[in-house]
Amino acid sequence: MSERARAVWNLWRIDSEIQQLESRITQLTSQLGDQVKVKAGDIAIRRAKDTVAKALSRQRDQEFELAQLEARIKELDTRLWSGKGTPRDLEMLRVELDRERTRRNGIEEQTLGAMEATERTQRDLARVEAAVAAAIASLQSGNVQRVAERTSATSRRDALAADRTALIQGMPPEDVEAYNRQRSKSSDGVPVAELTGSQCQGCRTDIPSGDAQRARRSEAPFPCPSCGRLLFIPNA
Repeated sequence: MSERARAVWNLWRIDSEIQQLESRITQLTSQLGDQVKVKAGDIAIRRAKDTVAKALSRQRDQEFELAQLEARIKELDTRLWSGKGTPRDLEMLRVELDRERTRRNGIEEQTLGAMEATERTQRDLARVEAAVAAAIASLQSGNVQRVAERTSATSRRDALAADRTALIQGMPPEDVEAYNRQRSKSSDGVPVAELTGSQCQGCRTDIPSGDAQRARRSEAPFPCPSCGRLLFIPNA
């Protein structure tokens, strides 16, 4: 399995566990009771999570724009150094390259600011969740075990969220986009599937042998031609 395909698989593994933890946290919160303070705490957590989601979205947008600009600068630089074209054409290329590099400086600053904003919102979310966990513990003395499990699940989820952010930052934007698009399109929300032999385990369809071979050789995540899930090959 290529490193890019492995990164997509690891992203789904993290998202799957986060999803399970979220479900368990919701279940535990319901079991702890419906006291006013518990409800208020849940509202505070949801608001903090919404803030994190918006910050992450802004960060992803900035990273995607920066990646596109880097590709454009590389293209212009290659064309300029090739020396092909009239002196006027080359001068126009140089001017455009300088302009794009200047624009890149600004976008890099914006991207850094977006990353710092994401980290702040994640820290704020952790503080809110810790405060809510403490409040629930004091209110529900008979639910010590549930509170402990909820706190543990919350800590694990936060650690996974940090791992997810770090993983995405190292992935090509087009891989993340393909992953998110397929996750939203799949009926079960599962964007990846194992390729066993020539069979996609997501839709149980035997794909053409040529596609199976391309999936094994491809550096980029290769979609199943039947269901669109991104294929991964264990131990490859």
